Amino acid sequence: MIDFSTRVRRATMVQHREAETRGFISRLLSGSVPLAGFAALTAQYLTVYRELEAAAERVSAEAGLAAGFADPALTRVPSLEADLAHLYGPDWESTLTVLDSTRAYADRLRDLAATSPTHFIAHHYVRYLGDLSGGQMIGRTLADVYGLGEAGTSFYRFEQIPDPRAYKVAYRARLDALGLPEEQAAALVAEAQLAFHYNAEVFVELGARYPEDPEGLAPAA
Repeated sequence: MIDFSTRVRRATMVQHREAETRGFISRLLSGSVPLAGFAALTAQYLTVYRELEAAAERVSAEAGLAAGFADPALTRVPSLEADLAHLYGPDWESTLTVLDSTRAYADRLRDLAATSPTHFIAHHYVRYLGDLSGGQMIGRTLADVYGLGEAGTSFYRFEQIPDPRAYKVAYRARLDALGLPEEQAAALVAEAQLAFHYNAEVFVELGARYPEDPEGLAPAA
């Protein structure tokens, strides 16, 4: 009998790997996407995290099954807004474009994550544990590749979590302690897999908008 956190991790390994290796992300990390492409990704994240963190406020107020996961230390919206102000300027909100794939992702969060603790935990797990894991390396790489330093990449830094590794251990322990009946456990796993799908679809649409441009490589810092 494996721990539930291990079950979720193993069940999403394929989707996780596929999302990480999408062409847009690979090209972004190599600098072959213009800075506008990175800014567009940041804008999509803002739409997603606004919905997820609105759901977090709701579940924390209800003090139910998911309340222990809704930790304010994870909040990303203020960082994303600061990054977008740096990338687009003071009128950033009026210049943002929300992709169809992002709208579908946000709709899923609004319809289910905000009302179902099981679905909320699934999306919360996929987003924040990813941010605390590979997201840390991605943030450092993007800051270097696009010459941004810390400005424009604060989304990737968790100032209130000094030890991400320990935090992830504690997070997985909370998952293991849920004690969900099998029907709910299976639903959570399936929703986590779907969350990776929604994330990957955003990358696909961004990749189509920002195709390979070898001559437009971003300058290194």
